This record gives sequence, structure tokens and C-alpha cells, in this order.
Amino acid sequence: MGQVEKRQDLERVLASATDKPHVILLWGHPDPDAIGSAMAHKRLCERLGASATIAHVLPVSRAENRALVKLLSVPMLRISEGAELEQFGYLSLVDASASEASIRIPESLKLLTVVDHHRPAAVPKAEFVDIRHDVCSTCTIYADYAERGLAPFGADGNDDSAVATAMFFGIQTNTDDFTLATPADYRAAAYIKPFCDAETLSRVGRRTLTAESMEAVGRALSDLEVIRDFAIAGVGRVSANNRDAIPMAADFILRREDIDTAIVYGIVEDRIDGSLRTRRASVDPATFMQAAFGEDASGRPYGGGRADMGGFRIPLGMLGECEDEEGLWRLVRQTVYKRVSRVVPELEKKRGEQRSKSD
Repeated sequence: MGQVEKRQDLERVLASATDKPHVILLWGHPDPDAIGSAMAHKRLCERLGASATIAHVLPVSRAENRALVKLLSVPMLRISEGAELEQFGYLSLVDASASEASIRIPESLKLLTVVDHHRPAAVPKAEFVDIRHDVCSTCTIYADYAERGLAPFGADGNDDSAVATAMFFGIQTNTDDFTLATPADYRAAAYIKPFCDAETLSRVGRRTLTAESMEAVGRALSDLEVIRDFAIAGVGRVSANNRDAIPMAADFILRREDIDTAIVYGIVEDRIDGSLRTRRASVDPATFMQAAFGEDASGRPYGGGRADMGGFRIPLGMLGECEDEEGLWRLVRQTVYKRVSRVVPELEKKRGEQRSKSD
């Protein structure tokens, strides 16, 4: 199906589902691409006669992301359990192809649309699915819909500055300030830039580090182990609000000249969170995550990724009740190393040699 047909199909699906309210449920900690995409999808629903709410389970965890939500007055509903979703009839996913794993989705909630740029473990079953691997941002896909005539920006005198600003920031952050951008990402950014609020975009673009995030990066450097061009490091426990210190540390470590792939992990609330970053074309983050961490009892992968980055989340289960933080961290570290060694066997060999020397 071509892009024009995709746009027409999305319009048909949304226009035919106006009898019940929609919920756009964000996966994980909402980032700029997810927030911008959700705002774009909500805008489409409302232009086509459907009511829509943006919802999330985990907190917005990065300072500039919280600033984005505040400055643009993004309406977002935070939920803690699946029962809160029973008020909605249709479910839409953006920047993800699976719903948030930490809550149970009501059976009455119909998965209507999925729009994403990540490679899924399995193609989701929804009435409309548009997954494009040749772009770096889901906001790029929504910009393409608008440019091709589905509720174009600025039409009928509408003020689309808030949505355009969020989408532009989503593309900017997902492409590492356009250094990773594809031609489609550049085209999308050029299309929506005239509708952005330049002052707001400038304010959210001033990315700052919290003290906790900076300390986490320091712990990652202290814990760093390097095998050839692969690096792994733990940051210990970080708060949910500063969870993005983990990918920040992975990005920073990848800047070292002899490292092509890096994994950084830590404890966030009741789970292990980790991020993978790579510059090596032969490393597929989604495949790496699947091989290392596998799936949960429901067959859902613990991790996934796109062309240059990936992430994983593993529940601690009963271990999360452990009051011995040092003992818990040793178990987490041992578990992550054992799993990653499935893909990087030299890691376990090196640790075995270290244990032998200490004995």
C-alpha cells in the first residue's frame, strides 16, 4: 500500500469510529516523539469528529520533556490501572506497536490504529497499521499524512502551533539534532517548521541535566567494562523522574573512540531498565535485545529497538521488595551480565577470569 493509500485508509478508519471515545496510550516514559505523535493523532481524531485522550502510565522523566508538556499545555491523563481505560472504546498506539505492559488492557477496548517507526517483534493486529522503518521518528509519519492532505497544517485558519512545535521537537530529538535524519525526516521537519512556536521550541531545546542524572553518568563511567568495541555499565538505582539518565549515559559512553556499541542499565522503581546504543551497522538492536532478554510469560519481548538504539525493561518481581540495596544490585548486575553474555560470550569469559584472579 502506497503512502497516499495509507493516508486515505487512516482517514477512513478514524472517521468510522466516532461513536466511542479514543485513548492514545503511550508506552513507557513519554518522550518527545511519542508526545508529538500523540498530539498529532489527537488532532486528527478531533478533526474527523472523534474525541480522543492522551494517556500514559509511567511518568514523563526528562526535564526538557516535562518542559515540553508544561509550555505547550499538553493534556495528558496519567493512569495507574487498566480499569481506568474502560471509559474508552478505541485504543491507538503511537511510537510503539504494543500497549504498555505494566497494566492490563480491558478486553472491551478495541485496538484501532498503530503508527510507529520501530521494528516490531510481530505485526500488531489493528484495523490500521503503519510501521515505517525508513524514518527515525513517528512524528515524521504524521507530518507526511498532513502534507499529503489529511488535515493539513494551517488549513481553515486553525492554530496548529502547539502540535507542530511538539512534532518538530520529536523529530529533532529522535534524529540526534538531525545528524541521523533521513530525507523523509528532513522533509517532515521542513513542512511543519513554519507552523512552530519558535520561542517555545527554543526554550524546550535547552537541554539540561539534573544532579541525579549527572551522578548516574558518573557511576556508569566508574562501572564501565569494555570487550573489544562493546561496553556495558550499570548506574545503580535512579528515580523514575530521572530514568532517562540511563540512555543519556549510553549516549555519552558511545562517544568514546574505541566503542561502537554500549549497554547501560539500572534499577528504576520495581524493574530493571536498560538502553543500548550502537554505531555498528551489523548490530540490530531489536535482534540483540530479543536474543539477550527473550520474552515474558505472555510472549511479549522484554526489549526492542530501531536501527541505532534499543531498550529493555525487566520486572524485578518479588526481588523488588528486597531491602538490601547492595545485595539487590549484585543480583541485578549478575542477571544482566548473564543475559548479555548470550550475545557477547566474551563478557562471561572475562568475568570468569576476574573471579579466578580474586580467588
